[in-house]
Amino acid sequence: MFLGRVPAAGEAVWTEEDRQWAIALLTVEADTCSGCGQPRSETTVATAEFGYVAEAIRCHGCKAVAKASDAFAVPGADARGLLIGVTRREGR
Repeated sequence: MFLGRVPAAGEAVWTEEDRQWAIALLTVEADTCSGCGQPRSETTVATAEFGYVAEAIRCHGCKAVAKASDAFAVPGADARGLLIGVTRREGR
């Protein structure tokens, strides 16, 4: 089930292998830094200082969302319940 298996009638939904893969995923996700996406178990040790290089990149989808939301960042604008979706333009 975890890897896309379709269980047959009467067959267990989750196999032991499915459970092991799910536990492995939870373990990786628990160790992942929410800021940089790198493993915390590697990045937080003293020997890791100066071991990483960062580069500025721009997500143009996020930029489009930010630009659209700017119209609601003015006094009196009603942004309650506002959700801004992003779609890719044709031909790009």
